[in-house]
Amino acid sequence: MSMKAKIRSFFSSNRQYAVAGASNNPSKYGYKILNWYILHNLPVIPINPKELEILGKDVVPNVTEIINAIETHKDLASYKTSEADGLSISFLTPPPVTVKTLQEISKIDGYDKVIKGLWFQPGSYDQEVLDLAEQIGEFDKVIHEDECILVRGEEGLVTANL
Repeated sequence: MSMKAKIRSFFSSNRQYAVAGASNNPSKYGYKILNWYILHNLPVIPINPKELEILGKDVVPNVTEIINAIETHKDLASYKTSEADGLSISFLTPPPVTVKTLQEISKIDGYDKVIKGLWFQPGSYDQEVLDLAEQIGEFDKVIHEDECILVRGEEGLVTANL
């Protein structure tokens, strides 16, 4: 699948989005990218084990809680995860943390039906991350190659008719 097609399938009208490595620091991409989702009125959940709230949004400590909520059609905190058609995640974590998150995802029954896109922002991945995405059968949903949602996200929204 081309990177353009992957970017298009990352977005959908009933999609839940999450930002792994969301940050309260305005100079960090974990803040800028979370803010990008908010500015585009997309339902986004910040993931960060150390924060409670970022940009006025309730923070969820890990991705497992989000996947389980979507899978069981339940709402999570202030989020309407019960209505989501799946989860697309932007990663802003260092590669070792991204690896841990992918390992965590792979232990959840039915994760492959919930995960719709994995956007590895520049700096969030290395070869180990890409190999692991391949091993867990999610590589066809991976956006990488130095693609940044702040640059290509608009195009994705347009091609997904959002």
